[in-house]
Amino acid sequence: MYKRSHTFFFLGIFLVLFFSCKPDEKLEGNKTNTEIKFQIPDGFTLEEIYHPSKYDQGSWVALAKGNDNQMFACDQYGKIYTFQVSNNQTSLAPKDVVPLDLQIGEAHGLIWAFNSLYVAVNKRWDKDISDSEQAGSGIYRITDENKDGKLDTSRLLLKLEGSGEHGPHSFALSPNKKEIYFIAGNHTLIPDKVKENSRLPINWGEDNLFEPYLDARGHANDIKAPGGWVAKFNPEGTQWELFAAGFRNAFDIAFNEDGELFTYDADMEWDIGMPWYRPTRICHVTSGSEYGWRTGSGKWPAYYPDNLPAVHNLEQGSPTAVISSSGLNLPTKYSNGLFAMDWSFGTVYFISLKQNESSYTAEREVFLTGTPLPLTDMVAGSDGNLYFATGGRNLDSHLYRLSANDNYEVEKKHNSENHTQTLRELRHKLEVYHTKNGQDGIDLAWANLNHRDRFIRYAARLVLEHHPVDQWLNKFNAETDDNKVIEAAIAMSHQADKVAQNVILEKLQPIRLEVLNKEKQVDLLRAYSLNFIRMGYPNNSYQSKISNKLRGYFPHANTIVNKELAQLLLYLKTPGITEKLVAQLIHHTKNKTVTEGVEMLSGEATLRSEEYGPLIREVIDKMPPSEAIYYGMLLSNAKEGWSKQSRKSYFQWYYDVLSSKGGMSFKAYMENVRQCALNNIPENERNYFQEISGSYAPSSAIADLPLPKGPGKNYSGGDMGDIVWSGLDNYNGNYEDGERAFKAATCVLCHRIKGEGGAAGPDLTQAYSKFGTYDLMFAIYSPNDEISDQYANTLFHLRNGSKIAGRIKVETNDSIVLMPNPFNEMYTTTLVTENIVKRELSPISPMPSGLLNRLNKEEIIDLFAYLNSGGNKNHEIYTNSKNQ
Repeated sequence: MYKRSHTFFFLGIFLVLFFSCKPDEKLEGNKTNTEIKFQIPDGFTLEEIYHPSKYDQGSWVALAKGNDNQMFACDQYGKIYTFQVSNNQTSLAPKDVVPLDLQIGEAHGLIWAFNSLYVAVNKRWDKDISDSEQAGSGIYRITDENKDGKLDTSRLLLKLEGSGEHGPHSFALSPNKKEIYFIAGNHTLIPDKVKENSRLPINWGEDNLFEPYLDARGHANDIKAPGGWVAKFNPEGTQWELFAAGFRNAFDIAFNEDGELFTYDADMEWDIGMPWYRPTRICHVTSGSEYGWRTGSGKWPAYYPDNLPAVHNLEQGSPTAVISSSGLNLPTKYSNGLFAMDWSFGTVYFISLKQNESSYTAEREVFLTGTPLPLTDMVAGSDGNLYFATGGRNLDSHLYRLSANDNYEVEKKHNSENHTQTLRELRHKLEVYHTKNGQDGIDLAWANLNHRDRFIRYAARLVLEHHPVDQWLNKFNAETDDNKVIEAAIAMSHQADKVAQNVILEKLQPIRLEVLNKEKQVDLLRAYSLNFIRMGYPNNSYQSKISNKLRGYFPHANTIVNKELAQLLLYLKTPGITEKLVAQLIHHTKNKTVTEGVEMLSGEATLRSEEYGPLIREVIDKMPPSEAIYYGMLLSNAKEGWSKQSRKSYFQWYYDVLSSKGGMSFKAYMENVRQCALNNIPENERNYFQEISGSYAPSSAIADLPLPKGPGKNYSGGDMGDIVWSGLDNYNGNYEDGERAFKAATCVLCHRIKGEGGAAGPDLTQAYSKFGTYDLMFAIYSPNDEISDQYANTLFHLRNGSKIAGRIKVETNDSIVLMPNPFNEMYTTTLVTENIVKRELSPISPMPSGLLNRLNKEEIIDLFAYLNSGGNKNHEIYTNSKNQ
């Protein structure tokens, strides 16, 4: 990746387009008609039907098929259009594409049903305008009230709080054609009228045993469980039901030929390299399903029994449309599958669904690609052909038709296998009791708590959670089947009062890990975790019993079981666990173990995007040891059980992990982990361990600098963004405030502005003309993200296993005099050359993180105003200030 010669500033900003933009941003794309290089499947014909951008009709992100040959489309930031298109029509003229004569648009989803157009508007509500005078985020029904053939009336069916690219999305008509299903991203709040009728219990929580780390750059930090959601409603919009949740930002939904619902969920590419990262995935959306999205590091692994696994994991991308192949005229090989679109890498995948018990597995193939091809939506036309649009984010927009040639094999009717159909029917019987109570439902659920099929077990447990615990407590107390006890214990931990904690733990205590299969071993450990999360720390007796029961299994041969054992044993303060976790950290670092289930894009696929491909290739080349990171993060919570050597090994480990390349938040996350770990060290030892991990405090050099006014705090990336953006918008400070903040933050020790300051780092006088405020903000917040070779320290690996980094002062054949502390050049250490095993550039910046934590909010704003002014007291930021 291209690097600018700048000391500590992270300049490889991943543009702004890779899936995780600010919710209210309208991103400006390139509207030029760039030549697209297509690869289409053999036996198909691709035709461009229309070019909306050419005629100033926006960038289309939503399509819908109306009656006969009528179709609808919507510009992401503009109007809804209608037009007629048929199989023998090769192109549209601008006069054929007519906007609706209604003040409604900016829709991510459209569907024609019940002789109406349903619209999912994705637009922030203006608080200064009455709701009746605007069409903000929500679900609307547009009808032809005067029966003149034109849609003329819009009614708001459901107001939604949420907008942007994680806001309200798309629709699907139910297989019985009596209801509509709707999906929203994780920045969309679930309205109360939807939660009132919910197929999954609404007492959801983050459900992490240890406090998760929030995204270091502030993304979705205030978004809590349950994330993205699916609801269904009747044609009039008078009856609503929450159907499923726990998605990150799935954009579209579709029913397959069996009448089962699917979605294509998004990843968080900023988390690549972290142990909780998971790529894009196809999910089977069943009644009451929970898919485990939680913010930051709190995302649940797919193996947790209280969420469901994907039908198929893909790779990195930006999911948009999903459509069933059953409504298209296609060759037999495409029967009973899905087509799924990736916006970022211009790919349409065919997802071939394979029946598996009551659910599915899947295989995928690349069906169609284009470079560049920002795919947004697709529909089946009345002619059975596939129509799809490109655009979004104001990019150049096109409408295409893909049709199969006439000589393909006739598609045969898909028939379910009797076995799988029977199991689906069993799951459906259980799902009935997600909306009604009854003893027959409890009996049916209890009989299937130990079913071999995970989706059936999940559906059965949810039945129990919809019934008061006292209606099935006797069954729990009398149960002897280990598998049923575990499932019921999870249900009871979710729903019972704390007084039931010991009852649950007493039932779990006799169950031995070695008698269970791997899946149920994980379930047992999760049952313990959920019990502690929901009901609190166990009393001393059970703490001792459980700790003694589990400690003998650690370390375990299975990596997943090992991780769950590790966090439980640390939580229970098991003697000796800290040293064992350090051993795991070293083992997985040495073996460069990567978390199971994560696929990276192929080199060929990354070439489809000039913007995103280079980063993915660099990550693949320097993949972080994510299993080691799991233990490194876990150890940041360990306050007891350290020896000095184990602590030294732990803090020097940061050199190993930071030499890797992950997503945008990777290094900032790791710095947050290190800071958390440092806070657990006695204060009189903190500086030592901070220095051996490559970070020096400027305390020895600040005698002549002004002290911060404070009080400060441990600011997150989100905090920084909120402070800086809001503060600079209406800045009221003055030049003297900025100069003082520059010194109080200790920036002056290493950087010059207008000739004043240190020379260890670059001159910042012209930084404002080269870098935006965003770049500067995160360079200061997370200095390890990108370090120029010109200013990086040299890292030495010594024969005794230790590491030390610094600037070389003097080098001879026999020794090297090193200056480790950038704030004290008088402090040196001498390395004997024969004791050096390896040297390389240090992945840790000489600039320490957290420098702004000593400042209050006003001082931070003053500092950024000063940086943006380049130290010029006549800059407009000061001349326009109210304080001038």
